[in-house]
Amino acid sequence: MPPGSRTETSFQKPLAFVSAGQKISVLLNGMVIADSSDVIIVHEKGHKPTLYFPRGDVAMDLARPMEQSTHCPRKGDASYFEFEGAKGPAVAWSYEDPIPEAAVLKDYLAFYPDNLEFNRES
Repeated sequence: MPPGSRTETSFQKPLAFVSAGQKISVLLNGMVIADSSDVIIVHEKGHKPTLYFPRGDVAMDLARPMEQSTHCPRKGDASYFEFEGAKGPAVAWSYEDPIPEAAVLKDYLAFYPDNLEFNRES
């Protein structure tokens, strides 16, 4: 998880959406694949906080959709993406058509922190 993130949630609701309030970039092998001031932090009971980036601030030209999908009862069906230059499987996921309670996540992507670098600007 990026520096300064909580390791557990203390929120009472199953899901809480909070603006990160700062610019955050994601690097893969030294290359910026996401850079945004509009990052949403999702606090989900039982999970570490997760950063979601607007799709328009992600280098989608480097992303390849995967056939993998999963279902989350709190957010909806997740689609997964590989990125050029990544080692291993999925690098990111997105809720293309989230359930109404998670509608804010439409057109946002989250990244697995493994093999990625997260930088926050103060």
